[in-house]
Amino acid sequence: MDKSAEKRLDKIYRLSDDITESRARLLSITYSKDKSGLTTEKRRKNRIEDLTTDIDKLKLKRQDEIMRHYSNVKLTRKSSPSPPPTPLRVSSTPSPVPQPSRTPTLSPSHQSPPPSLHRSPSPPPRPESAPVSSSSSSDIRCEHSNDQPPEEPNIWSTEPVSADEKAHYHKCKQYYDIIQQPLVSVSEKIFYDDFELLAASLVCVLDQDVSDFDPETFLNNIANILNISDITIRKIQSGCVKVIFDIYKNVAGVNKKIEVKALYNSVTDKILQSLGLLKVLFMFMGDIETYDKTIKFRSQVTLHPEWNRIYGVNNSYWPGVAPDQLDRGPHPYYCPLGWQRFSFYVADKFYQKFKGWSVCYHGTKFAYGLSILLSGLKPAEIAAHGGGIYASPSIIYTAHPRYSEIKRIESKGESTFFKDGKYVQFVLQCRVHPDNIKKTGQETLETCNTIIDPNFDNDVIEWLIDAQGKPMMDFNDPNSTIVCTGLMVRVTDNHPGLLSDSQWWYKSHVCDNPKCCLLGTDLDELQEKKDNEETCNIIYT
Repeated sequence: MDKSAEKRLDKIYRLSDDITESRARLLSITYSKDKSGLTTEKRRKNRIEDLTTDIDKLKLKRQDEIMRHYSNVKLTRKSSPSPPPTPLRVSSTPSPVPQPSRTPTLSPSHQSPPPSLHRSPSPPPRPESAPVSSSSSSDIRCEHSNDQPPEEPNIWSTEPVSADEKAHYHKCKQYYDIIQQPLVSVSEKIFYDDFELLAASLVCVLDQDVSDFDPETFLNNIANILNISDITIRKIQSGCVKVIFDIYKNVAGVNKKIEVKALYNSVTDKILQSLGLLKVLFMFMGDIETYDKTIKFRSQVTLHPEWNRIYGVNNSYWPGVAPDQLDRGPHPYYCPLGWQRFSFYVADKFYQKFKGWSVCYHGTKFAYGLSILLSGLKPAEIAAHGGGIYASPSIIYTAHPRYSEIKRIESKGESTFFKDGKYVQFVLQCRVHPDNIKKTGQETLETCNTIIDPNFDNDVIEWLIDAQGKPMMDFNDPNSTIVCTGLMVRVTDNHPGLLSDSQWWYKSHVCDNPKCCLLGTDLDELQEKKDNEETCNIIYT
């Protein structure tokens, strides 16, 4: 992604934050006179009108930036003048409390809710990082005449969650238990110019008991966190709580696809944390047809424990090129010493189907390790050697913190999962056909004459894999140009920067700027440990 595109995206994110903050102030003034600090009704009403106008202007600016970013169309709008202050009217009755300018709605269904849902359930805890709308039920339901009681929207479906979905959600639950954030997936079709998105959907799966789930509260929370006004609940399935929303129904044509892409790109760590507080363990954006196909395929991605390996001197180890005579293509394969492989089932008759395919590695962030396996491998945004997917035949090179995040193990759940280790890294082990290697290039970490891996020359240590023009590569698909065969894990009792294989870092580029290197600690602190000759040991889980 070029710098101008990054600036445009940053502006979109800033505008989204400004809208959220303005809405928070609006809600504060609307529902609490004490917090607003406004002592007169007139001042309060004028302030509400000013904030509403500001929000409308910010929304227009954000829409313009979205259009500029995705279609390179320069749009200009004439600034809308602020409406004149409403004259103060004398009334014998108090003025009604103004309602928020945006009110999401529940979309009725034809199924009746189960009896247990007729009671008023307790709402889930609200995330502190995002304002939560406190709209009353009358805001969300359709209006009714005074002589008829309001009818409860029938949004609960009797359709059971499929076995494939349950298998997929189980994997998402394992991820959520450690990260406390949801896996987020998107339909890859929205990135294709020739795809027309007729109906946009948002699917949320919650780690919550159905008897404690309040649809109205959840709808308002999601609308505020994701900054969506055009959103309705289409259907809720029990078993786990699965909520399907219709989004951007009032957006026509190509703009619907643009909005979904913008929504996906706007999901920040702060938003993921807020969704985690709502117990959302999985979220999908796009079209339902792709969602159904994706879930069916993902459920078939399983571990292949027969090929799990611990690579150590007292376990699986060999010096030099692998001596087992297995087909790994024309490129040499060396022992990934210090790592543990969790193997994935890819296809029957593996060596027949992938005859001549070479082994390579792709680094990943800790939180993306399982997410990439479930959502597909996205081509690199920084195209040093051109567009495509970056990989390396050297796991030593791939383990650099620019490519593979070093995560300090802090929570109790993480500590239990990783056998009381202190730091962990994930690397994806992949297979690629030599014909799909577009280019072999030199390292891009400014190592000069420093030897990175004695088994590979620095000039051919990076591979650029052909993505075949796809914005997202599903490498769990056996028909992809690159296929993931396992997840490599390294757990240590101290920072892995103290390992002998990592000493080349200090003669190349390494930093503690999270936008560049995910070092997992302060660089000065790591350097002090190195100067004190602290040691680091591998822990096999």
